[in-house]
Amino acid sequence: MKRENTIIVRQKIIGSAVDLFYLHGFEGTSMRNIARSVGCTQAALYYHFRNKEELLYTIVDQFAKDMLLELKSILLKKSDPIEKLRETIKGQIFLMKTRRKEVKISIEDKKFLKAELNELVKESERATYRLYRSLIEELKVDGRLKQLDTNTAVFGIVGMINWLYHWYRPEKRLTIDEIAEQITGILFHGLLNQNQKDLPPS
Repeated sequence: MKRENTIIVRQKIIGSAVDLFYLHGFEGTSMRNIARSVGCTQAALYYHFRNKEELLYTIVDQFAKDMLLELKSILLKKSDPIEKLRETIKGQIFLMKTRRKEVKISIEDKKFLKAELNELVKESERATYRLYRSLIEELKVDGRLKQLDTNTAVFGIVGMINWLYHWYRPEKRLTIDEIAEQITGILFHGLLNQNQKDLPPS
């Protein structure tokens, strides 16, 4: 029971930190703010996390690992290289529905991590880049990709997805599903070899 309570409190701390970092940024949030939000003392907070940086690392690292697991699970459901790439892109975009706060924190606040922790986070991120790189290379082998530099294609895809948190608003005209369709359409139109007769008129 005691261990169960410890896990619950830890998750509550992480959840409150996510909310506060999202609203005020890492620098604009204190451990006192987090303790007040959780309803515990600062001493109790430091029992679970040595400092605010360790809390930030936990949030960013867990999100990077969760995202990678989600993308890998999508790949297991598809066999066609184009469908694998398309659904992987959509899967990462769909994380905006439930993990938008972590996306923002990961992109904006990870710079506050010291070199050692930053490198650990980057390794998880590199695993995601390697996943996309393997999909791009698979399309190249199949002869279904234009003559593009693989790294440029990968960073272009991930960069376009990551920028979503800046402008996507769930209450606006387009749903995340519609945005996912449009973004994959834009990306694929520039990536895949197609006959001129298959292209829409300019």
